[in-house]
Amino acid sequence: MKRKYVQPREEYILFKTLIASAAIGLALIGNALAAPPDWFPKDSKKPFEEIVVGFANLGPSLNGYAAAYFKAFNEYAAELGVKPIMTDAALDPARQADQVRDLIAQQVDVMIVWPVNGKAIVPAARQIAQAGIPLIISNSMIDESGMEAMTSYTGPDDYAEAQEAGKIMAAALNGKGNIVLLNGTPGYRMAQLRYDGFMEVISKYPDIKVLDSQPADMSQAKGQTLMENFITRFGKQIDGVYSVDSGVGFGALTATRAAIQEGTLEAGKIKFVDATMYGFVWDLIKTGEYYGSVYQSPEEDARLALRSALKLAAGEKLKQFEYLETPGVTKANVDSIARPNF
Repeated sequence: MKRKYVQPREEYILFKTLIASAAIGLALIGNALAAPPDWFPKDSKKPFEEIVVGFANLGPSLNGYAAAYFKAFNEYAAELGVKPIMTDAALDPARQADQVRDLIAQQVDVMIVWPVNGKAIVPAARQIAQAGIPLIISNSMIDESGMEAMTSYTGPDDYAEAQEAGKIMAAALNGKGNIVLLNGTPGYRMAQLRYDGFMEVISKYPDIKVLDSQPADMSQAKGQTLMENFITRFGKQIDGVYSVDSGVGFGALTATRAAIQEGTLEAGKIKFVDATMYGFVWDLIKTGEYYGSVYQSPEEDARLALRSALKLAAGEKLKQFEYLETPGVTKANVDSIARPNF
């Protein structure tokens, strides 16, 4: 049988038809991948695959926890088949406010904000509310003056975490001793709550004295430098160190190790406690070099924020505060707690 000759234009039309068919097939596959998960409201006011999530975040450079959070957030978004519009404020409050306004202009269906500064974000949060966009504040609380603009908060209860750390410190010292505090970044709501919650517990122990309290700005290097200064000023008077997180706490431990080698301090005397446990501190708690911390999962933190945002966009009403579980960790229970991967 003689093969039919196809004119070049007919070949082009046939090629375009095949390409269009393939595109439709890929679109159908994409829609299947973006099928609503079981927890998504069945009576959603908007199809799952059409929901646009805006996320104005402070940036992954803050610390190891933030880096793990954003990695988990992106992985979960890919798993669900959603494509959030992400911005990175690089720890700049003014830049974050501008990025929020850009996301409002893009008419996102729901917005997540991890504030750089709880007070500085308030005007931008009010603009989100005025635009009729539901707002999730993630991980670090907005200032009380802007609470009315927030639809829901997801993340740790920083005050409760700090209270737990205070209880661990009081137990470590048997209710008596001198401590120094290495706090977070001034103006960062989480840092203030982790100070207030800790001090609420410690104030119940009149024999525990705070020698000094300084901001370490969530920096391991600054934690080390501040601890070196504390050792110079107070030396063997120091019985305990409370840090805003394990990164800062490890900086303090590094300075203490050096002082022990120099003979300035006694090994094992100072008890180290912080409010968010990193993987390396989990290891140190097991060996007994670090007394205790509080477990907080960046992966669940990220997933909770995205899940909650999608539910809000669908029209579901959420609780005002959706907290993570954050148990205290010491050598007594460390083996029952998963080692953090950050």
